Amino acid sequence: MNSSGQPVYQSVANDIKKMIVKGEINPSDILPSENTLAQSYNTSRVTIRKSLRILEQGGFIYSWPGKGYFVSEPEHDVFTLVFNEEGRAHDIAYKNVTVIIPDPEVQKALNFTAPNKAIKICRVIKQDKQPLAFDVKYLPYDKGTPIIETELNYAVFPEIAAAKSAPFAFYTKMEITAELPDDETANILRCEKKVPLLVVTRRFIDQSGKCIGYGKVSMLPSYGPLKAHSGYHHDKSAL
Repeated sequence: MNSSGQPVYQSVANDIKKMIVKGEINPSDILPSENTLAQSYNTSRVTIRKSLRILEQGGFIYSWPGKGYFVSEPEHDVFTLVFNEEGRAHDIAYKNVTVIIPDPEVQKALNFTAPNKAIKICRVIKQDKQPLAFDVKYLPYDKGTPIIETELNYAVFPEIAAAKSAPFAFYTKMEITAELPDDETANILRCEKKVPLLVVTRRFIDQSGKCIGYGKVSMLPSYGPLKAHSGYHHDKSAL
């Protein structure tokens, strides 16, 4: 521990990170060797390795075997978008939960090779009693699995999909488009069919390539903007 009560390896990592952020060390620059860093910070090579591992995991540096550690190029064209359809809502209302034979678009999204059943979960997202978004989710139907609305009511889509797999065994693909609403969506959101909506489509895919969940959220302009960020900022609350 240092004088501030922080582990030495974390303090070293923070110090090197500050030098990178301030431009004192630039992308592609090689860091001093482990021995040199250990001497500079009056600590062990084991501690320095922990510091370097933190920086590597954070994307600040990368390892080149046999040569050392280099400062990474910042990825300003790679954005992080935090999306939770319930984030701005005060009320989530279920319209229905049913077992259906989905249309061809959904069958294709769920990788059905033949017509099969799916669970369709429809929710209306509201604020101040006014609809903001219409959320439709589809999950492959497993015969004998009960549909319990009270349980679904407390689960967001990733959690529902994760229940069919190990939490880290799937990844997500997202697509953001502008689409004209169909009759059902226009009726629920009380909007005109000629007014485009922001539509977020997500597919949850397991490691074998099988889609274990598919969903579309159609949002009115009143839902607000979707925000993303790239690069590093020391104060994440400001992002």
